[in-house]
Amino acid sequence: MRIIALVIAICIALTSWCQQLSAAKPSAADLLTKLHSRHWSERSDALDEIGSDQAMLHSRKVQAALIDLLDQENHGKDTGDKEDGGEEFAEYFASLREMVDSFANWNDPRQACIMVDAGFIDYPPSPADAAARASAAIPCILKRSRSEVALDRAVAGPMLVEAMQKSQGTLDAGTAQSARQIILGNLRDPDDGVRATTVDALGKFGGPDMVPALQVVAQADPSPEVQNHSIRKLAAEAIVAIQKRADQH
Repeated sequence: MRIIALVIAICIALTSWCQQLSAAKPSAADLLTKLHSRHWSERSDALDEIGSDQAMLHSRKVQAALIDLLDQENHGKDTGDKEDGGEEFAEYFASLREMVDSFANWNDPRQACIMVDAGFIDYPPSPADAAARASAAIPCILKRSRSEVALDRAVAGPMLVEAMQKSQGTLDAGTAQSARQIILGNLRDPDDGVRATTVDALGKFGGPDMVPALQVVAQADPSPEVQNHSIRKLAAEAIVAIQKRADQH
């Protein structure tokens, strides 16, 4: 009898414990509601909960909500919450972007553009897969590159340079020509940030065909030298990097 009583007591305790766990764990519906909170910190908390539950993360409904949330954060369509989250918000945004990237369908033009608008493209290690992702991304990058907002152009320029390199010549002639003209135009952009970020990207991913344009920048860029740094010097360094890569092939 004592053994039976002990077993019953254990079962009751386990049932109570499981009920407490169930009550403590938010449901998918609760978390989806929190993703629409006006406060980014609550959206961040919901994201952490979703990220800790792989079954929930594989839900199509949850994935669709996260894609919509990233689109919202990209364009600042939120919020009513005027609090500046600083580094904490940046960490939340990076986590959201990484989570969406884990399941995003790059063959869907809307999802591809949402990832591009998030400001970073994680290319697969396979050259063929990387080329496919670049091809999917470039129409969105071209659109952002034509923005009247200098910050958009400054972000899109390096993305376009890298995407051109990753595409491995798979783009149609018209798209490739449009991309090249935008990159060349960035080197003459009135905004220093656009010119600087594009030059820096060319140093990392540019080909020999960009050397003549970089030589013009190295000789004539109008920005002043600040603490021994200038866009002219950056262009000269980019030329050296491109030539070094060319010699290795």
